[in-house]
Amino acid sequence: MRLFWKAAIALAVSVLVVASGAVAFVSYQSAQSLVHPPRAAPTATPEDVGLAYQRVAFNASDGIPLVGWWMPASPAKGTVVVLHGYGESKNQSLAYAPFLHAAGYNVLAFDFRAHGESGGDHTTVGIDEVKDVDAAWGWLASRGDVPMGHVALLGLSMGAAAAINAAEDLPVRAVVDDSGFATLENIASHSITHFTHLPKYPFGPLAVFFASRLVHEDVAQNQPVKAVHALRAPVLVIQGGSDDIALPDADGRAVFDAAPPGSQWLLEPKAYHVGSHGADPAGYEAKVIAFLDADVAPPP
Repeated sequence: MRLFWKAAIALAVSVLVVASGAVAFVSYQSAQSLVHPPRAAPTATPEDVGLAYQRVAFNASDGIPLVGWWMPASPAKGTVVVLHGYGESKNQSLAYAPFLHAAGYNVLAFDFRAHGESGGDHTTVGIDEVKDVDAAWGWLASRGDVPMGHVALLGLSMGAAAAINAAEDLPVRAVVDDSGFATLENIASHSITHFTHLPKYPFGPLAVFFASRLVHEDVAQNQPVKAVHALRAPVLVIQGGSDDIALPDADGRAVFDAAPPGSQWLLEPKAYHVGSHGADPAGYEAKVIAFLDADVAPPP
């Protein structure tokens, strides 16, 4: 009997070690994928949606070269910096730039680090990307013809996180958060379930742990739901009711509830992640322009 129990315990320990190793391996591979997104090559330009543009380039404070498009309006009542999502590029702005431009807003879109045509070999999904937003802001200010008191940020998913994280230290007039997340651990956990059907725990927290080791930075501190507390500018939070990556309650509503006075909430019940504009273009555009006109455009 003693030998039986020794064998049983040895077997249980072996199974536990193998299972733990498998969990760690999957989580590490998830972390590798998280910080090294596939690059989306440009497939169009603003000219393809009827907009004149200038290709621009500027460097983040840590030297990462960034590439973007400047789409000026004339006359312009303000400027909107469009910030793309994870694994996307400035091409994503082409769905938004036409209606922003038609409403009288200049548009600046650029590729975040490790995305599109920009430099860099890894992303932090909204932490180091603050440096990229700062660089875009600096480029706008250096032009001399852009009134910096009338600038807004419109971010999509990761871009929304970067917008909120950056806005605390920039005099932005308004932020549009479309499909943003409350914490990186939230969206990492939801994404693992969405793409692999594995449980959120322990894979999500472990993926964030390994990602922090890979980029030598605590990416668990990427928490827009906390950063939004410090904002002075109002936030329009846009959320798809069918989003299973950035969840309506755990992410979108949590950020809205923590946002400053004057913030607004738009729920598109049937929309998936970054799908609210596609689900109801007219309603989405009207809401965004009314929000910008109230907070960004100079008074008539």
